[in-house]
Amino acid sequence: MTTPDSEPNRRTAADDRHGLHDLADDAVGFGMAEIRTAWAMLVRPRRSLELYMTLGPTADGTLARPLRLYLALNAVMMLIMFLFGGMEGMFQGLPSEGLQALADNAGKPPAEFMADADGWMSLAIVPISSTIYALILTPFLRWWDPDDLGWRKGFRATFVYLNILTVPFLPLTLLMYDPRLMGWSMLIFVGLSFYGFLRAGPGRWFSNWAVGVLKALALSVMILIGQFLAAIPMLLIGFLGGTYGA
Repeated sequence: MTTPDSEPNRRTAADDRHGLHDLADDAVGFGMAEIRTAWAMLVRPRRSLELYMTLGPTADGTLARPLRLYLALNAVMMLIMFLFGGMEGMFQGLPSEGLQALADNAGKPPAEFMADADGWMSLAIVPISSTIYALILTPFLRWWDPDDLGWRKGFRATFVYLNILTVPFLPLTLLMYDPRLMGWSMLIFVGLSFYGFLRAGPGRWFSNWAVGVLKALALSVMILIGQFLAAIPMLLIGFLGGTYGA
């Protein structure tokens, strides 16, 4: 005869926490490991970078893989964007005449054109932007590191850096939905790239603060260039998706 404590279907608080972790992980790829690592990126970025560089891609099992965390952070951003109208909501400031001309060219109502464009751009924004950032930032972070990182560790360092600046930007995503604040949101992201480099880089990417500021400025410029480069294929994909998508 079984006792209440031995019933196979009895749930515990640990089971509930694990279930919540699985639900979050399934929904946006953001489980407890990612939450713990995001917090580490925010409060101890320099220490976290050192753990990744010395102990491997999971910091000896204590942190989430940098690329996985970066993709999870972007998934959360995409969820926020979806809840507030998708990328379509970012084009509220587009002149109605321009939008109407694009929609007429596609033979669709403006709302349908934007919905199709939004769907395609939403699929493309993360792989395009992350690839461009990785390609333009990794050579600098590898070059500035006193160790011979190699490309694999260089890309790991790049995604650690991207996580350090993306975590504090996450709650500011909604700024992109006000045309008056969209430009400021981009400048804030660039400012965070400056701040993140100075917090994580001492002793590894620079040993002199004046040099560190110059290097941070160089990376911020590269981030701006990356945003511009990512916008070009995104606009093309949006135009093709809105014109030919169904």
